[in-house]
Amino acid sequence: MHAVKLLIVDDDEDDFLLTKELLGEIDQGYQLEWAPSFNEGLARLSQSSHDLCLMDYKLGAQDGIALLRQAQNAGFTGPIILLTSVHREDVDIQALEAGAVDYLVKADLSAEQLARAIRYALARSEVERERVERLKAEAENRSKSEFLAHLSHELRTPLSAILGFTELLINKIIDTESLAHLHIVHRNGKHLLGLLNDVLDLSKIEAGKLELELQTICLSSFLCDIYFLMRGAAIDKNLELRIEATQPLPIEIVTDPMRLRQILLNLIGNAIKFTEEGEVVLRIERVLEDGTEQILFTVKDSGIGIAQDIMELIFEPFVQSKDTYAHPRAGTGLGLTISKMLVARLGGAIRVRSEVGKGSEFSFSIDPGDIAQADSALLTLNFDMVGEKSTIVPQLRGRVLVVDDLRDIRLLIGHFVALTGLEVMYAVNGDDAIRLITAEAAQNRHFDLVLMDIHMPVMGGHEAAKRLRQARFEKPLIALTAAHMKGDMDKCFESGFSFYLGKPVDQSRLYECLTRYLPLVPTDANSGAAQGRVILVVEDDPDALQAMSALLGLLGWQVITATSAAVALRKAKDYVPDIILVDVNLPDMSGYAFAEQVRALQPATQIIVVSGEEIDKQRAEDAGISGALLKPVSLAQLEKFLK
Repeated sequence: MHAVKLLIVDDDEDDFLLTKELLGEIDQGYQLEWAPSFNEGLARLSQSSHDLCLMDYKLGAQDGIALLRQAQNAGFTGPIILLTSVHREDVDIQALEAGAVDYLVKADLSAEQLARAIRYALARSEVERERVERLKAEAENRSKSEFLAHLSHELRTPLSAILGFTELLINKIIDTESLAHLHIVHRNGKHLLGLLNDVLDLSKIEAGKLELELQTICLSSFLCDIYFLMRGAAIDKNLELRIEATQPLPIEIVTDPMRLRQILLNLIGNAIKFTEEGEVVLRIERVLEDGTEQILFTVKDSGIGIAQDIMELIFEPFVQSKDTYAHPRAGTGLGLTISKMLVARLGGAIRVRSEVGKGSEFSFSIDPGDIAQADSALLTLNFDMVGEKSTIVPQLRGRVLVVDDLRDIRLLIGHFVALTGLEVMYAVNGDDAIRLITAEAAQNRHFDLVLMDIHMPVMGGHEAAKRLRQARFEKPLIALTAAHMKGDMDKCFESGFSFYLGKPVDQSRLYECLTRYLPLVPTDANSGAAQGRVILVVEDDPDALQAMSALLGLLGWQVITATSAAVALRKAKDYVPDIILVDVNLPDMSGYAFAEQVRALQPATQIIVVSGEEIDKQRAEDAGISGALLKPVSLAQLEKFLK
């Protein structure tokens, strides 16, 4: 603890010596400095280098009250105690109003009184300083959060248009060369979005604003997506990319898939980036850590390795080595920093082992939820099935209002919605939306769902949602926002929104949301017309699945696919298909067992099994299976059978 520095401002040297003597009796090791005049006192106070000032009331022709007022303007931040020869109530009041923390009479002053006054003044000053610093920090955090929300909105909004219209063209253009160019634009747009997310995510994590969205995910399908996303980069460098697991793993786990994907893509991306020959392997294991079961992911490469002197630095933000661990397109330098923080949020820890010239191994564990009794199976990944896919567009019924102040985004989202067969109308802000909803209701025309941006001029989404709910509008309100901060979702629900979609709006997630709240187009089951009807094809062989999907597409069916029973059950619940075509032999469940579970979920759905051999008719009947097809299946057979 540093010695307390005291400034005594007194034009009477005898009084200064008496005060000095009292301070000597206290024996606290004070560092004293004397200013014998008003002007010299003001000069010393303006330096603000003292912890406390003892100031005489009378300073020649001027008084201490005037110096008190000027001291604060001059920049002195410490407490000031006023000393006077006689007690006067009016002087006491003036002194306190001018900023003095105490008022002492010299004639009655003892060492103990002076010590107590100094001690209390310093203690109060410290408390006040801490309070001011806390308020300042809170204000800075609020400003930072508001800035991040604004920056996120301003940058994600144009990216929404870029990625959205590119995806739209990908789904419409069949020219091979143009399609390849569009995929390049889309990938680079995603890369730009990734860089933006890195900067924003780091800031959100540090500010405690990052919100996790825990979901149940199929581990096999999730890892297939990871493999495909990184396969191109590995092929470009002639590297082998492998995903392996030597023990049964839970079929499903509970985690935040977006954040887990972000960690894995960062680690695998780095491994590929810094490996010139050999392989990159992602290994998944089930481990016991501190008495709880966790899933351990390990990314191992045969690359250049990391020098020991910078091993600890690689997790620091914005740090990129210029030699051992560098790359001309190394991004923001935030990938490992964010990965470490995200792993901690997902309930685990990240570790690294490396040797220069031999490669690196990054491993991290996550909390997968309660997997003690979960179904487990050996990992099977159908890599050949994964490709640049067009989004399946459901056919829905109803009227939707799209509310966004930006014309490009408004029309893009409206176009996506219109592809489902829904009737679409538009509003440019919350006030316009309320006016339009009211006007349509007066004509007995009602909206079945509203997609509304949060940040709009005139009236934003939150205010509009509150007013609509107060006016007894009960249909689903879906919030669209580019500001992904912690608490955003809760705030949306508090305002009256039913669901929440982030920008850039993902077309698949938009359709999942729409199918949650709006009915599929009804079809005449006896007409035999396939147009607009939904069929779910469950097949673990990628070539067979691709062929079956193509044939059904030619017949006018809306095809939804799944490569495992676990994924198929989830899609059966989400899409409520008219018919399910299921292979008898699936990796995680037999077709018969699958049919029994579907029958419990969707009694009206017809289930047809496809098999390479004659099926067990009694077992099929018991499972609720409607019919069977023998492989290979031709277009004519399908058309005749499905009619």
